Amino acid sequence: MGIDCYDKAVLEPSAGKGDIVDYLNANGARQVVACEIVPELRAILNNKCSLIGDDFLKVTSEQISHVDMIVMNPPFSADEKHILHAWEVAPEGCEIIALCNWQTIDNPYSRHRSRLGELISNYGECRNLGDCFTTAERKTNVKVGLVRLFKPVVSRGFDYDGFFYQPDIDSAGDGVVTYNEVYAVVNSYVAALRCFDRCKELSEEMERYTSVTGFGGGFKFIVRDREDGIVSKELFAKQMQRHCWNHIFKKIGIEKYATRGVMEDVNKFIESRKNYPFTMRNIYRMIEIIVGTREQIMNRAIVEAVDNFTMHTHENRYGVEGWKTNSGHLLNKKFIVGWISECWGSVISIRTYSCRNYDHILDLLKALCYLTGKNFEDIEKGYNLRGLSPNTWYDWEFFEFKVFKKGTGHFKFKDEKVWELLNRTYAKIKGQVLPEKM
Repeated sequence: MGIDCYDKAVLEPSAGKGDIVDYLNANGARQVVACEIVPELRAILNNKCSLIGDDFLKVTSEQISHVDMIVMNPPFSADEKHILHAWEVAPEGCEIIALCNWQTIDNPYSRHRSRLGELISNYGECRNLGDCFTTAERKTNVKVGLVRLFKPVVSRGFDYDGFFYQPDIDSAGDGVVTYNEVYAVVNSYVAALRCFDRCKELSEEMERYTSVTGFGGGFKFIVRDREDGIVSKELFAKQMQRHCWNHIFKKIGIEKYATRGVMEDVNKFIESRKNYPFTMRNIYRMIEIIVGTREQIMNRAIVEAVDNFTMHTHENRYGVEGWKTNSGHLLNKKFIVGWISECWGSVISIRTYSCRNYDHILDLLKALCYLTGKNFEDIEKGYNLRGLSPNTWYDWEFFEFKVFKKGTGHFKFKDEKVWELLNRTYAKIKGQVLPEKM
């Protein structure tokens, strides 16, 4: 396949028993992470790489913001959906290499296939490999395509300057969270790692004593943070850090600035900068960066949210589903969002889990709060997005919205001044000029 994975962090989204994982490890990948939906195969993979989940279609951009490359052999029955999801959650600068059924490319009859074809045209290439799986372990007579995509870098990279390598600190300056609270979190993190070491030692000691008589099948210490458990100290430390960061952010109310992009940066910091210890000084440095760059953070949220919604135009300029209600150069007073709701019988709810469109709406709400001086925490806590009736208008702070069983959501701005402020801010960021009267 001609994969240059040396010294790169690579994701294998449908790893099976690990043939591609073995190739990546043998060819110098710095880190390999994977998903696999079959429990028996996940047990095999546990000894080859780090598992981040079972169903790849539920993986979020935050989980893989540190990867340099995605190498995939998705199920051919839904290969276009898997490749599109890989593009959706991949970080900027990531290369995607995917096998697929050649018919997926050659016969773009569906919306998903058309979208994939547009991506290949704009960001990559595809070639026909022919019947290359006729002699494989899992044989197939279909013609195979090889897709290569490269996601361009358009955002400014996270600035790691100012973080400290020193493991200890005697005091902390004034901050938005008290010294004792930060100290307690850091102390709990360090103590948990020590406990992990002690538990591993006890497991080994139990195995040593019981193996004399052949009792038991070995002892293993597992942390049940997920279905398969965590067995390595490195993975435990990373997962513990993520929980600690989320705890700190909630404690100090940083969530109003913690957009999807920010959380991707935090995950990348944890995954890519393991030499930086989880200390009080680094916690305060992270908070300082997030609060100090809140304007850039909100600008990024505005651009990403508006760009995401304005691509869904009637002209279909991006090869995705579009509606006449949407405009291609600004966010209309009324706009439509696809794949944002899910239905159970006659009850509909906004999809709040693993839904990128919901993340964009949430980021847009945070940015609008920033622009108008409102408190995002009040908005987040004051609205129920479940148990909605179809085709019924509901209030959501800056918007009225209604959702439909087919998954779309219709939004309209309640205040024309807020709508104009958003679009003028967006235009300024993009270097565009809007007319005085909109």
